[in-house]
Amino acid sequence: MPYSLVGAHALGFDLARLGRGRQAAAVLRTALTADASDLERCAAGHPGAVVRTPWLQATARADARAATVRSVLPLAGEAVEEAVTTGASTLLRRLETSLLGDTHALDQFIRHEVLDWTWLHSGPMAVQDPTASAAADVLADAAISGYLGDRLDAGVRRAMVTPYLRADLPTRDETASTGMARLDRVLDRLADSDEAARSAWRRVVDEQRLRTAEWAPAMHQASWAVSMSDRLRLACDAQLAGVIAFQLGGLMPRDAAYGVWNAVSGVLQAVAVADLLPARTASVLMRPWHLVHGTDGPLSSV
Repeated sequence: MPYSLVGAHALGFDLARLGRGRQAAAVLRTALTADASDLERCAAGHPGAVVRTPWLQATARADARAATVRSVLPLAGEAVEEAVTTGASTLLRRLETSLLGDTHALDQFIRHEVLDWTWLHSGPMAVQDPTASAAADVLADAAISGYLGDRLDAGVRRAMVTPYLRADLPTRDETASTGMARLDRVLDRLADSDEAARSAWRRVVDEQRLRTAEWAPAMHQASWAVSMSDRLRLACDAQLAGVIAFQLGGLMPRDAAYGVWNAVSGVLQAVAVADLLPARTASVLMRPWHLVHGTDGPLSSV
């Protein structure tokens, strides 16, 4: 599955279930706001094809070992039967951790979606500016080092992120604002979650499972509003910042797999385009937040 700006919630779903997803999200947030001078700094530290070749080989091997939804979906029935009849959860665990995308999808997301403004067009032909192309290598290597996490040798992982760190770009981790106060307040509260808040998110998601069919059309409508407005990058940044806040708040990959990420993601999307959504759509997406935090929600008090 390809990753995209308009479908950033799906990328967030994968990152929220990865041990080093927060690292990858921070790199992607940096790439989202990078300007020409930032790309020049990244490109200047490009390690060269000879150095990158073993990294690419290592990531290809790690990617091949990763479970994707496409590869494990045929096992879904067997997984449920295994859990019911034997209590075992090996196959269910594979379904929980299988990814929607892969490193190729992440690389293409950076080059063609995040850095779409760096492509030179002539009729049907397009080529990426050489400096931007080299910078994309550096950004992709750093993001992939977090995306693959412990599936990579620690030495390779550190080497892949070093050129990015040496570029010393402005940080876009949990300290960076999205530029929208309402979103930042939601993210701050999520990142500060204590055990009571985490338990509330899990409980609310469990209690609302019978109503999950409402979520997909509401999220689709909110994503359409994002794509029709000038907030595509803002909404994507919010989803990536949401991954960071999700993990800082102590929510786990299993929480993400069992619905908490979708609930959080819907809240962030709704807040990003609150003024463009029908009340019914906003209500569906904001419901988990209001059930966790009461009436002190971002659409009513920030």
